[in-house]
Amino acid sequence: MWHAIQMKVLFCSIFLINTLNLQGALLEVQINNISDDGVLHLAVYDSKEVFESDRGDKPGPQKGIVGGIIKFIKKGTFQETIELPDGKYAIGLYIDSNKNEKLDSNFFGVPNEQYGFSNNALGRFGPPSFESASFQLNEYKKISIDLK
Repeated sequence: MWHAIQMKVLFCSIFLINTLNLQGALLEVQINNISDDGVLHLAVYDSKEVFESDRGDKPGPQKGIVGGIIKFIKKGTFQETIELPDGKYAIGLYIDSNKNEKLDSNFFGVPNEQYGFSNNALGRFGPPSFESASFQLNEYKKISIDLK
């Protein structure tokens, strides 16, 4: 009898946890104008400070980045869906065409590899502000980013 009650509690707990996990919002990201094959480094930020200070030289997870994609992609258009909690986010990405795990730039700091931001935001001398690139995600949103 006690074992049956424990199994019911366990089943209900698993069901509730799985139900809560399904409550995330879906972010569909489409990247356009990919001119060369390479490794996509895409980060979804929930932190203004991390977004505005990231220079594409530290690939992988870090505080202030809540989601992302690192994968080899081909030229053309790329599309993928990411599940995240509702919230305010900004996206920054680059295509690492020489696979050295960083965004290469010239002497003046201008990127040599393709890059882009959510809202197709641009900065004057560097990346755009979090405010200009940010968007609100509630349930579902499609973002289209045109690479520079």
